[in-house]
Amino acid sequence: MKLQTKSVLRSITAGFAMSVAVAGSASAQLSVDRLTIATGPAGLYYSQIATALTTIIQEKTGIPATARPHGGTSQYLPQLHRGEILLGMNSGLDAYSAYAGKDPYPQAMDNIRAVSVIGQADYSFIARADSGIETVADVKGKRVITSYRTLALFDDVNRAILATAGLSEDDVIAVAETNVPSAIKALTEDRVDVTAAILGITAHREADAAISGGTRVVALGPDPAPIDSLRGFHVGTIEPGPGSVGVARPTRIAIYDSYLNTGVHADADDIYQIVRMTHENWAEMQKAVPALRGMTADQMMPERISHPFHEGAIRYFREIGLWTPEHDAQQAELLK
Repeated sequence: MKLQTKSVLRSITAGFAMSVAVAGSASAQLSVDRLTIATGPAGLYYSQIATALTTIIQEKTGIPATARPHGGTSQYLPQLHRGEILLGMNSGLDAYSAYAGKDPYPQAMDNIRAVSVIGQADYSFIARADSGIETVADVKGKRVITSYRTLALFDDVNRAILATAGLSEDDVIAVAETNVPSAIKALTEDRVDVTAAILGITAHREADAAISGGTRVVALGPDPAPIDSLRGFHVGTIEPGPGSVGVARPTRIAIYDSYLNTGVHADADDIYQIVRMTHENWAEMQKAVPALRGMTADQMMPERISHPFHEGAIRYFREIGLWTPEHDAQQAELLK
């Protein structure tokens, strides 16, 4: 996942709009006269994805479509719940917590519905490459970032990572930081031995360059259950390569799903068409946002859903064979 400057993003968007225009004329109809996707801060991962998607939607429908940045993704979840906005992007964990009324959301926002998975991000512990720390089992007794003051949802993720090796916060010197970038800075400044990070973000790349010998992505322990139990998370493997910072060999990490969300108020035909356009034009999405190249179009429908899907999305995924009886059971359980 890469962060880009606004100027680079504008260049990508301009080129992308031309490529989509060449691909064909408008082929879908929506009931709305304008479409907006709410995202996190401008220029970041969610903003890039939403900009690519709104370009497709505008070219295919002729409807003005834009990405609208916000200071944080939790800001617009209440608006999705109330039907005040049509679409927004959130992590599966954040969307589920809002839907179920779990901390930090005091009341359930049970009108929130998933449209599709729209991206995946890698998350893991990282350490200095020369530290001797290779797996989560090696962090015992070390100074470890276990919590964020402004990202409380990810405290559970950090605890789950420890638990993959049978460890808890009592087995390490637990350290709190403000957010992911400040936690990575703590590693650079040698204030911690192990930090947690969204892999490949600018702060991670800068730390890898600043630390003598670079960084190492720490492999999960042998038990995947603590990660798999988190809504929107699963265990995967990151491979060495030019885009894989701190990865010298195939390494097991946590991967979380990012969702395009809506509310129950949204028109089913509109959501059906939005999902169809996204799925059928996934190659164009990948051209515009390189971070999406590791995800296939069919992964828009995950095996395990984090919160209920909108009926329009279900109709599309069922038609193309991606919505299964197992999904029906998960949907029913979430709607109880």
